Formats: sequence, structure tokens, C-alpha cells
Amino acid sequence: MPTYIGLTGTMGSGKGEIAKILQARGFKYISLSDIVRDEATRRGLEHSRENLQTVGNMLRNDYGAGALGIRVREEIQKEPSSDWVIDGIRNPGENEELGALDDFSMIGVGVDSEIVVRRIMERNRGGEVLKREAILDKLNKEKGEGEPPEGQQVKKCLEEADYFLINEGTLDDLEKKVMHFLRLQTDEDRPTFDEIFMEIAYIWGKRSTCLRRSVGAVIAKDKQQLTAGYNGAPRGVPHCAQLGGCLREKLNIPSGQRHEICRGTHAEQNAITQAAKFGINIEGATLYCNCFPCVICTKMIINAGIVTVVYDSDYDDPLSKEILGQQKVLELRRYEGRRVKV
Repeated sequence: MPTYIGLTGTMGSGKGEIAKILQARGFKYISLSDIVRDEATRRGLEHSRENLQTVGNMLRNDYGAGALGIRVREEIQKEPSSDWVIDGIRNPGENEELGALDDFSMIGVGVDSEIVVRRIMERNRGGEVLKREAILDKLNKEKGEGEPPEGQQVKKCLEEADYFLINEGTLDDLEKKVMHFLRLQTDEDRPTFDEIFMEIAYIWGKRSTCLRRSVGAVIAKDKQQLTAGYNGAPRGVPHCAQLGGCLREKLNIPSGQRHEICRGTHAEQNAITQAAKFGINIEGATLYCNCFPCVICTKMIINAGIVTVVYDSDYDDPLSKEILGQQKVLELRRYEGRRVKV
């Protein structure tokens, strides 16, 4: 059975290098951007990044968020026996349409914005000289800031990726990560302990009673799970669904603010309190969570003696990020590896 691998990430993230690694292993290459370039040519437009973004958005607006994915899928189905790498997925609708292909999975490529800025300024593609602020503006737009739902939504695509990696090292580092992904597909590699514990965290999240976000957490040490938790109302207390909805939603409280106005206890808090309840020593442990910790969880994690937090998705809590940036006792690490959908 052929394999189809999609790539999502911002400009300068290294998707093109991953495509080259896969092409060297026999994958045929196609890009959603090729569809957009062909349309721009048909309309007599120069192939500038701004024009291509505009044309892509117009196609999604006119024919649906998955329009480019449908066109690429149709091209791939002309050679159904080949393995394909599909570059340039920028909207969840495209991922959904490509997911109709058997054995399709999407790799998300993450990279720090400042590294992207440096890469773009150094490569000076097409002789275009861009300043830092202009590059950051383009990155934010590509991630989805100020964009309509059918526009570019790379941040959402990254959250949907089946496998996430960070490309901030050497090309050899990148190739090792891609090869691990490929070998996981064929069971030649065993999952890493990070992948095991994050999968367990996602499974615990299935117990969540929160109506906004399902979160699970696992505390582990010396490659062994110690405790776990999920977000929801305290024991014996009715949860939001039983009381007619989320109070925060009713009060229009944005995510990451006014944590005290919530019936629920966060997954990280429950994992820590379980350790206290059963007398389990978690000092020096690692906490795995499928979400970035809020400020309340952050303070508890630090004072509990946990030394590492591995998280899988972002959470907009400025005070938490400020505190984490000021301390030196806790290592914060973005998860890399396979996401097992549960």
C-alpha cells in the first residue's frame, strides 16, 4: 500500500528539506503551492508571497477550505501506486481532504520564530531583502493571525499533525527525526518514552469533563509512571455539563484568564494532588501534559520539585510564560514525536 505524507509548518521551518529526505527514499513530490502558482499564472499575477497567499485564500473562499487538498488528491490518484510527499498544507480543511487518502499522515514542523527570521534573512530568496518586523508579520499571518477560517491557519494545522518535530538543529538531526517517524510507521522503531507517556496523557484526557478542552497529564520518573490526572470538577462535585454549561463560556472569559472562575481542577493539579494523597515522591520527576501549563499549574509544578515539563500544545497564558521565563529550576520542553489519536 502506498504511503502519503503531508507537511505543514511556516515558511523557513524546513519543510522543503524534509521533502528532499523523503524524495531520496523514492517519494514523489507535490505541493499545494504548485496549485496556487498555476492559478496565479492563469490570472497573470507575479509569484510574490503576498500574491500567492491572496490567490490561495481566494481559492479556499470560492471552493471551500479544502479546495487545494482536493486538487492535490486528484493529481495523486492519477498515480495511485506511488508514495507521495505533499508539501504546503496550510489549512485544516486541506488536511481533512487529504485524510481521505488511505495511509495518510501529516508531519508538523515547528521552529522558533527568531530562527525563521535568521534563516530567511540569510537565504535572501529571489533577491528580496526583508526586515525582521516584516518577516514576523508574514509569519503571524501564515499562522492565522487576522485570517478568516478559510485562510492560512498553519498554527491549527500544527496542532492537528500526526507527528510533530522541531527543526532547530542540523540537517543530520532533522534526518534522524524523519527516519524515526518512518520507522515508527513500519514498527522498526519502538516509541520513545516521551511518546509513550504523552500517549498515556492523551488517554487520561478522555476522562475529562471539561466542555472547553480535554487535558491529561502524567508524572513519571526513571522511565516509570508515578501518577496521572485529567481536568474536571473535584470529587463529588457536579461538573459543568450537569449544570447546563460552562460558566466561563457564559461570562465570555477568554482562554488563559481568570482561572479561579472555573469548577474544574486542571490535569496537572490532579496529578500532583494524587501524589500527595498516596504519599508518592515526585521530586525530580517529569510531567507530561498535552497542553502548556497555566500560571496556577506552573507554580504548583515548580514547588512540587518537578524538574521537567513536556507539553504538546500551546496555551495562551502570558503570566505563566513570564514566570517560566524568569525561573531556572524547571526545564520546559515542547513534545516531539508521534501523536496517537485516542
